[in-house]
Amino acid sequence: MRVWNVTELGDLDAVATGAPSWMLLYSTVDRPTHEIRSFLGKRFPDAPLFGCTSFQGVFGPEGFSRGAFVLTCDPEDRIRAVPVLRASNPARARGDARAVAAEIVAQLGAPPDALLLHATPGFEERILEGVDEAFDGHPPPLYGGSAADDDLSGKWSVHGEGREEREGFVLVGFKAEKPVHGSFVAGYTPGSRKGRVTSVSGRRIRTIDGRPAARVYDEWIGGALGELLAKGGNALSRTTLHPLGRFVDKVGAVPRYVLGHPHEVHPDGSLSLFTEVAVGEELVLMVGSQGALIERTDQVAMRAGRQAGSLRGGILVYCAGCVLAIGDEAPTVAHRFQDRIGGVPFLGSATFGEQGCFAGVRRENRHGNLMCDAILFE
Repeated sequence: MRVWNVTELGDLDAVATGAPSWMLLYSTVDRPTHEIRSFLGKRFPDAPLFGCTSFQGVFGPEGFSRGAFVLTCDPEDRIRAVPVLRASNPARARGDARAVAAEIVAQLGAPPDALLLHATPGFEERILEGVDEAFDGHPPPLYGGSAADDDLSGKWSVHGEGREEREGFVLVGFKAEKPVHGSFVAGYTPGSRKGRVTSVSGRRIRTIDGRPAARVYDEWIGGALGELLAKGGNALSRTTLHPLGRFVDKVGAVPRYVLGHPHEVHPDGSLSLFTEVAVGEELVLMVGSQGALIERTDQVAMRAGRQAGSLRGGILVYCAGCVLAIGDEAPTVAHRFQDRIGGVPFLGSATFGEQGCFAGVRRENRHGNLMCDAILFE
């Protein structure tokens, strides 16, 4: 595998050498990729190209940088990739994902070893439901992250099959001669505050334990919502280190949680997340720190590579909200990840939602926020 910096069109001829079997493209939104996709599509017509936009930068061997970057897989790596892109929306996503997963299996001639998902934000749960149905409740492990822009203005996109979509998803099936490994981690610890959802509308929690959700959450975090309780508004910067966790299972004595990021307070006292929750679910206030968010890069690499042999390359997905929380330390995430995977090439995106596989008593693919996942190839 190799990493190409394709930010400047003039550099494409110099870096686009060899004949890759597939290409993963991550870019920031200030670098339109249609010219890059066109160039690479003509130069390598048999190599599928897929990917998404990333928040404020792309992770790679050099750190965290704005621009456009490609991870290429060489034929000798013996890893097939079948990407299928779909324009979609919340109403269609479940059926679209079911059909796309079936198409990937048909093209590969067998179920994939792992799946990579990049969707536009808003209906990731429906996509996972469709994938689950396509494999009769036993899907391959799936990892990925939701496309991002710099400011939540909707400039994000996903791409594959020579085009891009601003509302939809690309699902990629990998089939390799050697094992494909993955992991999905939170990097936050559970606190003592907890409550049960008593009223909800999709991703908007109305009440916790019968009281307005925003007010309960504000008490838990020591009044940090302040004036937002009365007038409402964006709460991202005040909530990044305190997501709401839902218990999944235990590995030994260690509990595992999937996280939801409270991002908007409404004047009626409700609280919006980037994930869905259900009435009756228990929410636990999670606690994070800048140091823990950097160190979890080690965790995701070590867990994914625990049973791996010699690695050829990898893919990193790291939450955009956590990039904001760690600030200038974002390059450290890239360097630590590469150190942990033995210095092999990798590419990473900063996303507005993360998807990953919890492999416990029952293997289950889930959508969360403020999380980190990785795919490693032997």
